[in-house]
Amino acid sequence: MKQSSVSLFDQRRHYAMRLELTEHGIVWRRPEYIPSWTPPKSGDLRPYAEPDPSRPPLKVLPAKDAFENLDEETKRFLSLELATREETLKIGRLDALRKVQKHKYDTGSMEATITMLTCKIRNLQEVLLKNKKDKPARCRLIELIARRKKLMKHLRRMDYKRFEWLLETLNLEYKPFPTAYHWITRKDSLRKLVQLHKEDIRTKRLEEYREVLKSKEESFLKEKAETLEWIAKTEAELKIPIGKKYIAS
Repeated sequence: MKQSSVSLFDQRRHYAMRLELTEHGIVWRRPEYIPSWTPPKSGDLRPYAEPDPSRPPLKVLPAKDAFENLDEETKRFLSLELATREETLKIGRLDALRKVQKHKYDTGSMEATITMLTCKIRNLQEVLLKNKKDKPARCRLIELIARRKKLMKHLRRMDYKRFEWLLETLNLEYKPFPTAYHWITRKDSLRKLVQLHKEDIRTKRLEEYREVLKSKEESFLKEKAETLEWIAKTEAELKIPIGKKYIAS
């Protein structure tokens, strides 16, 4: 019974403290939760770019010249417009890969691997933004983001210029794993808000006092000039040499 009464008293005391802070305009709001798979957390500054639907799929590329000579209906039938989603993704990955390849057969370098991972990540992000309850896709996306971060960390350590060039080419932002986690709590946040509120009150009162002193500046300077004039007149009447100091005996 004693413990329950103490806990009830603590709840009332905390509620009274929050109520008093609210009266002074100090309100704590929980920060918005941003999932780790979203572009603001993963560092993807550009969404997935869909290729032109009138282009031929990957299996038709060897006969591109013959494809151009076909009629419009046949072109449409063989183009990406009526192709599967997998064929469209292959063309998108190929376009992105050509920007970073060292040669036309380069598919295993670190830059090429990061590029292909980026295409998969951006495609899965588009899928999850439409269907947030797709748990297998979300787990796969988180795994791909972690793998890409590991490769980017290694590339950054081995060749920083190449790393910067790759970020600019793919329009990425490198966000490394945090060295330490700091949990956001209501108590710490309220303490910081109270400190900020105190600084605001201090700044406001100093500004008000500065304005008061500025308004009295003219009368103070006038009084100072009159005082200095009286001192000079008194020194002249008493014939006191200017700059000589007297020590009281």
